Amino acid sequence: MKNKNLKRFVFVIIIFFTFVSAVNLEAQERIVNNYSLRSLLTYPYRTSVITIQRLAFKNALQYAYDVTFTSMGLTVSGRLSIPAAGNIKGIVMMLRGHQRPSGYYTGKGTENPAKVYLEHGWAIIAPDFFGYASSSPTPPPSFLHQFYSTINAVELYKSLELASEAQSTAVSNSPVFQYNPSVPRPDRITLPARLNKIVVWGHSNGGQVALHFLQVIQKPVTTVLWAPVSLSFPDSAGHYGRGSEWVDNFKELYQVEDFAFINFLDKIADGTRIRLNHGDNDASTPKAWSDALSKAVEDENIRRDSIGRGRIILRYQVYRGANHNLNPYWSTILPRDVTFWEE
Repeated sequence: MKNKNLKRFVFVIIIFFTFVSAVNLEAQERIVNNYSLRSLLTYPYRTSVITIQRLAFKNALQYAYDVTFTSMGLTVSGRLSIPAAGNIKGIVMMLRGHQRPSGYYTGKGTENPAKVYLEHGWAIIAPDFFGYASSSPTPPPSFLHQFYSTINAVELYKSLELASEAQSTAVSNSPVFQYNPSVPRPDRITLPARLNKIVVWGHSNGGQVALHFLQVIQKPVTTVLWAPVSLSFPDSAGHYGRGSEWVDNFKELYQVEDFAFINFLDKIADGTRIRLNHGDNDASTPKAWSDALSKAVEDENIRRDSIGRGRIILRYQVYRGANHNLNPYWSTILPRDVTFWEE
């Protein structure tokens, strides 16, 4: 009798956990589909106040502030750098590449190229993204971080657009920027009446976020890409550590074409200008990916010509011997980036 009851108990437990697993799998499937690139085209994006939390440092080049804003109802921290010389030409939204969380600090991955952009009169805003610095932890499932980061970028851009429309001259009266009351008066500076231009820079994984961003925002935002990850998801995730078995499982469970940016090139706005930089000695992101991206844009432009749509204006430059960070060509590339934004 005891054995019979035990077997019955074990059977019930197995059925229970099978049911829970099925429910959890169904719930995750629903979540994942909600963040596909196709779903992000109709995501309910919101704007947010960008709060200046503290002056991180200042020097002859810049006032560097730690800031936070809200995205997906969570906190994203980042770095806002304002040229000390004033006369701001616009603001660069800098989307960094992958960084290890250990040893990460706000501004890592963007601070060095940002110095040249600041010298040329461009303000900088660089989000940390979820799981880094003072940002909220990455929501589950974490393998969707590229798509969460795309939402962060779009919501940040839409918030900055409000600043570009502002008429006030003081940051305290801006519809977007505000100082935390704890910031001392001497640390507060005045922003220009409005942001004349918002442009984008994306490196490596941040380059994939930038490509997703362009497809979602559907506005001709001038964009510079450094060695972008342009292999579509989930293959890109498989390449960077998740492995072929994980990719195969993902493709079996989900409509993979809804996650692949290559299927949404038609969403990039007519006249969008993209400067694509890649080194032929890149050990992290194969140059072949940028070659394929260039060819895909060329094919899309042929299709657009046939139906009377405006082209995507892509300038693709390969730098001989340059690595993933485009060294040793910074003295050439960075001024060209600035010229491209200012054309």
